[in-house]
Amino acid sequence: MSSSNRELVIDFVSYKLSQKGYSWSQLEEEDENRTDFAAEEAEMDGVLNGSPSWHPPASHVVNGATVHRSSLEVHEIVQAADVRQALREAGDEFELRYRRAFSDLTSQLHITPGTAYQSFEQVVNELFRDGVNWGRIVAFFSFGGALCVESVDKEMRVLVGRIVSWMTTYLTDHLDPWIQENGGWERFVDLYGNDAAAEVRKGQETFNKWLLTGATVAGVLLLGSLLSRK
Repeated sequence: MSSSNRELVIDFVSYKLSQKGYSWSQLEEEDENRTDFAAEEAEMDGVLNGSPSWHPPASHVVNGATVHRSSLEVHEIVQAADVRQALREAGDEFELRYRRAFSDLTSQLHITPGTAYQSFEQVVNELFRDGVNWGRIVAFFSFGGALCVESVDKEMRVLVGRIVSWMTTYLTDHLDPWIQENGGWERFVDLYGNDAAAEVRKGQETFNKWLLTGATVAGVLLLGSLLSRK
């Protein structure tokens, strides 16, 4: 799909922030204002400082000539919108089912600007220790979104752009191969689009194929507890 991993992460984080009354665009503007005094350095480190471009360009240049999107590219953009919507719905369902456990995890981390990356890395590594599946990918997004909300709640807004970058890097470097081998994001939409998770729950069907197993949740929470003591 044409939408980049970064745009997918930004959409999910923006959605989660909006649920708590926060604005991604406002945070982005504040981040840009903080780095105005070092514009050149900020441009070089834009990925770390979080200066995303949300809307894909209307055209691109090939050999000096402007080429407008083909109907196929437009179709891919529609698919990207389907992915974003399915991921939002899946994240909502995950957090609904594991609300208390998930809240405990994010609150126990006691993140600071100096420890945030270590906490993020250790929890995510624990999450995927036994492999990748779609449910754990949903959990990954939900964890990153919750970490961003927690950062804003605790007046550490500068961390939001960094967390978005960490999520994007991990998604690209560690999760993309599995995603591509398992039908891509199009497969995710086929399986879990149209609020499929909620329908499964309403039908009282098993959810183990969908989200984290109880053992994995317990493992992540245990890690969060250990980190909170350091």
